[in-house]
Amino acid sequence: MLSKPILKQTIKANLRLWLIFTMIMTVFHVVFIAVFNASTISDLSSLVKDSPLASLLGETSFLGMLSNTFYGIHGALLPIIFIIMTANGLIASQVDRGSMAYLLSTPTKRSTVVRTQATFLIASLILMMLIITLAGYIAIQAFQGETDIRIFDYFMLNLGLFLLWFATSSISFFFSCVFNLSKNSLAWGAGIPLAFFLFKLMGDVDSSLEKLKYFTLNTLFDTSAVLNGSGYAIQYVVLAVVGVILNILAVRVFQRKDLPL
Repeated sequence: MLSKPILKQTIKANLRLWLIFTMIMTVFHVVFIAVFNASTISDLSSLVKDSPLASLLGETSFLGMLSNTFYGIHGALLPIIFIIMTANGLIASQVDRGSMAYLLSTPTKRSTVVRTQATFLIASLILMMLIITLAGYIAIQAFQGETDIRIFDYFMLNLGLFLLWFATSSISFFFSCVFNLSKNSLAWGAGIPLAFFLFKLMGDVDSSLEKLKYFTLNTLFDTSAVLNGSGYAIQYVVLAVVGVILNILAVRVFQRKDLPL
């Protein structure tokens, strides 16, 4: 059960931040689609040849370049910042400031509050991805119309990126529900997702650090498997399961923990 007044207030409080990140992400996505023509891809491949960045760029097709730039870096990092700020503000920050005490002094149940906040976070990410996907699809038709692009793979890349956001948001939201202080919520809710991103990035850039990739959820978003057309379904399921389980645990933890009311 959700609370419409709480949901409206949450949307109002977070709308500006959501719009900023959605706009930035959409612009980045469209720009990458526009510039990754055959000539640009060839030039970039020649530029980074025999350098550590060659492994980062990976496959030199349109979707290959897109998956190792936007999907591997910008699309993974920028939403983490939005998720960290939003998840902390939904629960831990309100407990820390004392506004949660005022909210819970009304007949509204804890379970209703936390489920409403979790729903907002998930819905905001879904809507963000839908806008980015629609803008990207239109950009592909406009700038890559004559290129042989597997649109199904493009949609699967976007689905995988969303599932990564979902799993990451569940981590930040879980720790926001666990801790009463923002500093503790941010230390864990921001530290773990950022560490996951850095481990994956370092593993991609330096082969000697490749084992770090297996200590991060980001590895489950395997863009190479998507481009090969198989081998990613189980990984997507794992990301979805992680997100669902941590959100359920977050709700239960918040319902049962002691609050400074």
